[in-house]
Amino acid sequence: MSERFTVDDLARPLPLGGTVRRIVSLAPSCTESLVVIGAAQRLVGVEEHSELPRLAARGVPVFVAHPRTLDGLVDGMARLAAVIAVAPGAAPYLAACRARIESVVARTLSARMRPLVYVELSPDGHTGGPASFLDDLITKAGGVNLGGIARVEWPVLSAETVRRFDPDAIVIAQYPGSAAPASLAARAGWDRLTAVKAGRVWELTAGEIKRPGPGLLEGLERLARLLGSVEAA
Repeated sequence: MSERFTVDDLARPLPLGGTVRRIVSLAPSCTESLVVIGAAQRLVGVEEHSELPRLAARGVPVFVAHPRTLDGLVDGMARLAAVIAVAPGAAPYLAACRARIESVVARTLSARMRPLVYVELSPDGHTGGPASFLDDLITKAGGVNLGGIARVEWPVLSAETVRRFDPDAIVIAQYPGSAAPASLAARAGWDRLTAVKAGRVWELTAGEIKRPGPGLLEGLERLARLLGSVEAA
């Protein structure tokens, strides 16, 4: 019988169902994904800043996860579960993930308006642009992503650009060193923004909106509820 393969997000083949007893995670989002699909006991190392080419050159199998949509995130976890032979145990969780996404989309499709949303990933203006998982999250949650005006996946928007487009809502990715609603409102001219005047400057944790792991589903649901309040206002 020929060996069966799947691919990672770099389209590189990996064999399915091999004996994988020891796993090193190279990013927090990968660690979270491994935990939720039932592979926590196989983790023997967690390290965020390793060099992928060096590992691959030494013959270490590496599964790269780089999801650009929420559905791609779940599909990636499913492929990872198949590679490390935990697919049957992970199946109920992954099905629940897909159902959560579908439930949110079913609600937001009927929204009468889609507020313009600026998500600040850093005080320097980093945000998600076209073809990023953040753009997909905002769209599925019922909003229009201000970062979509850019031509790159992860742009930096100037303060002047944010003022010019005047978003209906602002979301801050919360982590040590991030802005806060008060400090954001204190920026030159930002007190006149629609989002600030209406009290629609919200904080979501980095795991819910900045890191491409399973926490994005909680971020999707929270943001959808928040944007629903804009329509009701």
